[in-house]
Amino acid sequence: MQASPKRPLVSVIVPVYKVEDYLPRCLDSILGQTYGNLEIILVNDGSPDGCGDIMTAYAARDRRIRLVFQTNQGLGAARNRGLSIATGEYVVMIDSDDYVAPDYVSRMVRLASRTSADVVICNFFFVLPSGVKIPFPLMTARRTLTGDQAGQRALDLLSIPTFAWNKLYRRTLFTDPGSTFPSIYYEDVATITRVLARADRVAVTHKPLYHYCLRKTGIVGNFHGRNVRDYLHAVNIIRHFIWDEDLWHVWRRPYRGFLRRVETHLVVSIQSRHDLPLRDRLAASRRVVREIRRLRAAPSAAPRGPDHSLDLDPEEVFRDLVPGRDAHRSAASRRRPRRVRVAPPRPRRHRSTAT
Repeated sequence: MQASPKRPLVSVIVPVYKVEDYLPRCLDSILGQTYGNLEIILVNDGSPDGCGDIMTAYAARDRRIRLVFQTNQGLGAARNRGLSIATGEYVVMIDSDDYVAPDYVSRMVRLASRTSADVVICNFFFVLPSGVKIPFPLMTARRTLTGDQAGQRALDLLSIPTFAWNKLYRRTLFTDPGSTFPSIYYEDVATITRVLARADRVAVTHKPLYHYCLRKTGIVGNFHGRNVRDYLHAVNIIRHFIWDEDLWHVWRRPYRGFLRRVETHLVVSIQSRHDLPLRDRLAASRRVVREIRRLRAAPSAAPRGPDHSLDLDPEEVFRDLVPGRDAHRSAASRRRPRRVRVAPPRPRRHRSTAT
């Protein structure tokens, strides 16, 4: 009887930062995978809580776990660090406050083997704080796509979401320097579209295998100037990728549709900041519209800086999105003093006295 081929090694990269209440659940779901040939890389990104002790305790229980400790550099840098030491044929990335189904790895590896795909995408659940699970409405009907098709559909947020964690990747897709995660918010938006486009084949399963847990502290109250700047930065990275890869004539239409969705998202998020004066929200929204209009055009010159960053200073450009009570204080200080009209005094009437 012929022996079955060895199961490929899969590297599991888990960035860890301030998640001590959720990390055990995440790690238990990884150790409970039906697929055993795993290399589990936990990257402690300078977490100030008890995550380091939890990681050490789990590593003592399972030899497949590798620990990395670094100063706080952000989610993108933590993923890059894990990728730099990964040795698996495939890579998956799991956020440390989420968890995965027992067959998360095995199903995607099996689909990759059957279709010769470089990337496999699975569906996922939104898990509400109440525990209710809502499946994501994945709009891609096709089971396999070319990399070019997948990259274009990633610009339509419902067709292929650009999250890093609901995908299995051939590790060599990340060896290109242009496929690293930038140190910004929305780092996956900037990176995953490029990775998908560089794949030869992408496979999709509509089975929800990943559990994306929503916390009670939402993003709306924490939406500030950096969120706006970094989202526009991520868009500009995609813009330059399309241009550099000579895809502008093919991708221009889906890219501009993507810009409209980004504009809507940013403006709605800004207007949801009801803790800020309306005047400031309108000023920031108008600036977003101007920057989106600027990003519609093809790059006419070399990008500003090696990371394709825009000339956007959050303190200057989006200073109207100052968080908390300081917003009202800073906004008030920028307003012109209100003019008060003082009427001239009327001449006093003197009573005439009878003589």
